[in-house]
Amino acid sequence: MGLAASQARFLGITLRKANCEFKSTELAQQRLELTNQMTDIAQEYANALNSTKLVWCNDAVTDSFGNPGNYGLSYSLMMMPSAANDYNPYMFSTRSGAIVLNAKYADAAEYAGISMGGGTPSQAGRDRFIAALANQGGLPSLQKRAKGDADNNVITKTTYEILAGIKQIDSEADVSWHYSAGMGSAPKNKGVADTTTLIDLIQDKNIGGKTVDWLQIYKAALGIEKGATQIEYDSEYEGYQDAVSKQKLNYINYKNDAGKNPYSQTYVAQVESTAKNEVQITESGITTTAGSIMRKFQDLENKIDNAKNEATRIQYQNELELLKKGYEVSSGADGRARQPIGGDAENTLKYPLYWSIYEQTKAKSKYSATVIKWNNTENTHDANSVSVDSLFYTGNDGIGGAGSNGNKGINLQGDSFASNRTLDYYNILTLCVNDSMIRSAEDIKGMTIADLLTENVTIIAQNTPPRDGGASYSNASKTVEVAAKAMLESIASVFGYGHIGTGLNVDTESDIALTQALIMTEKRFLSSKNAVNGDSYNDDSLLYNSAYTNAQNYNRMGTINSGDTGYAAINLSNMVSAFLTYYDNFLRGSDSGYMVSKSNLDDRTNFVTDDPNYIYVTNTQSAYANDEKIADFFNQLYNNICEHGWRYDDMVQDSEYLESAVKDGRYQMMALNNDGYFYQMRYNEISYMEEVQDQDAIARAESDYQTKKAQITFKEDQIDVKTKKLDAEITELNTEINSVQNIISKSIEKTFSMFSN
Repeated sequence: MGLAASQARFLGITLRKANCEFKSTELAQQRLELTNQMTDIAQEYANALNSTKLVWCNDAVTDSFGNPGNYGLSYSLMMMPSAANDYNPYMFSTRSGAIVLNAKYADAAEYAGISMGGGTPSQAGRDRFIAALANQGGLPSLQKRAKGDADNNVITKTTYEILAGIKQIDSEADVSWHYSAGMGSAPKNKGVADTTTLIDLIQDKNIGGKTVDWLQIYKAALGIEKGATQIEYDSEYEGYQDAVSKQKLNYINYKNDAGKNPYSQTYVAQVESTAKNEVQITESGITTTAGSIMRKFQDLENKIDNAKNEATRIQYQNELELLKKGYEVSSGADGRARQPIGGDAENTLKYPLYWSIYEQTKAKSKYSATVIKWNNTENTHDANSVSVDSLFYTGNDGIGGAGSNGNKGINLQGDSFASNRTLDYYNILTLCVNDSMIRSAEDIKGMTIADLLTENVTIIAQNTPPRDGGASYSNASKTVEVAAKAMLESIASVFGYGHIGTGLNVDTESDIALTQALIMTEKRFLSSKNAVNGDSYNDDSLLYNSAYTNAQNYNRMGTINSGDTGYAAINLSNMVSAFLTYYDNFLRGSDSGYMVSKSNLDDRTNFVTDDPNYIYVTNTQSAYANDEKIADFFNQLYNNICEHGWRYDDMVQDSEYLESAVKDGRYQMMALNNDGYFYQMRYNEISYMEEVQDQDAIARAESDYQTKKAQITFKEDQIDVKTKKLDAEITELNTEINSVQNIISKSIEKTFSMFSN
């Protein structure tokens, strides 16, 4: 090859090598950029692992499985009445205190005449405020921010009419505007669960106000399990009365609407009278008038009970459900559409009233033959009634009137005396309050749970001979055991035993604790084997009767056993205190600082009822009507907007934006304090607010990280392949360059050698 050709080839190869090296440098730069990207997404992922979110957790509101409901922070959750926020608004405010409103609330504030600097509250202003929230009262012309969206209601038209007093659902609900709501008035307890003290329990009409159900003793004596006492019946029947009252009010509102009937209450009374005449209670149950609405109900119920198969039963059940609401299946094209019976919309209110009366009558019929009542006939009882003096001695001959020829009492001795469940014994129970024997039948019947919690209440009995001079005396210990057991279970049910959602039984955990407390109290108080026995007695004096005094001083039954002479006593007040203390022990475990010991004379016994500041958690869902809760919610909101002014920010509808604003302090939260005022608080000062790890954000970040990592890895693999190819090509080019350089060197050497010759 000639020198010139070799040099040309050398230059070409050198150029190719330089180009490969340039591309290799470019790939190295790309790889460096990918490394930087990988570092960035790894840092983002690491940051995401620390992501948190704000959740609203009210333990009193649970899902279908009984788990506390956790809600993400949202404007509607805080600014709409619900059990989750205890029917109190949790407002968002600027640092200056102005309430932050979305489009709907801002339009409502303006329609109510509240300037952004605040305003003077009034009943008319409150009513305009809630009218705007329901798109009532000519609001569309003023909807500057909500864009005239007629379907975008915060509350329904019906809710507005109830709060504004246009319609009435609950005659006792206070739905009017109150100037002090959220402005210093005592906060209403609107939550499902509430913390209370002993004085609150005593004053609670559903606990302390409940009458002691002494008839449970008679029920136990007769061995009745399914029968109800008058007190139990009255409590259950109250629900049927409420249902009838509600349907009557619905009917009255309907008749008053648009002036259809100015005498609607009189008219409804006539309808109610007609309905009651169509169903009658007989010895065999209830009978209904042929062709009446009541007969339709009864016929369908009979068809349901006698259906030959499940499909038929469901068909009749569906018909009954429609009938109860005043509807029937139309004969339209699809054969399934429902319409008011006879095409008369009034039947959709008339039939529910008839159904409520029908249900009420069935309840009366069900219990009329079995309910156990008090009677006023001295010293008598039958299957359904008993006089006070058949359970308690009300004479003046000391404890139980033993040995006298006075009143006779029932047998509480159990199955071994099953054949003698009659007036075989003299009165065997004496009720004592604060060391005095109670002789008044009315005082005995009128005793409440509050009396057990505030007084010193004891039952005492003595062995008594059979009325016909037989040899077998009654056993006072067994007598008191049977009576106290019946009373313990009755009293425990008042506190919520066996009924989740009532009294102290607010959740599954407290339900278990109440059950365990009942078991422990029975073991301690209701066994004569654990009794504290004494030997001194005086039938006329409690303080000289060791059965009575031991019952006061020990958490046991007090007894005296001396041949046929015997006494037994149980302190019911101590028994109730022990039950509530055991409840705390099982609920709080080792954290409980209260104890039931054998003796009340030492320093170890420490009842929860001895501590006036002990906090009980109770269910108070019936404390206020739902309409009253909603009214109070909007009263508080309206009053505070008037007081503090408002700012418009529709971005608060976006949960991420709202959470960011709350976390970084741009917006504060306002919560109701115990003094009745709303105060600005940081989100971490709100008891229901929790900052938890954001698992959703972490999962999204991990997915994004894995996706980007895979993309970068793929690009890096491509760069590696290209780099290896370039490295191989550069190696080959270096070999070629060396070869060409050798050729050039030899050509130059040969040329010099030729010319030197």
